[in-house]
Amino acid sequence: MDQQHSPQLERIEQLLLEGNRLRGQAIALQQEALATQRSLIDEQRANLAKASQVNDQALLLQRRARRIVTAIIPILVVLVGYVSWLLFGRPYA
Repeated sequence: MDQQHSPQLERIEQLLLEGNRLRGQAIALQQEALATQRSLIDEQRANLAKASQVNDQALLLQRRARRIVTAIIPILVVLVGYVSWLLFGRPYA
């Protein structure tokens, strides 16, 4: 009776060993995937920080441009008025 069960027990032992080996490989792959995900998250955080800096600088440039345009428009209006007066406001000599 033991001889009949012996091949079955060996087969069960082999299957258990194979299962343990595969489980170990799966755990190793999961650890590798987790490390990759952590790396990607770190890179994403760095990219978000850079994007935030770029957005802040763009906002500063927009504010400066608005100030410059606000200063230039009155100057242009005065110059157009002056040139119009020179062209049309004085009688011809």
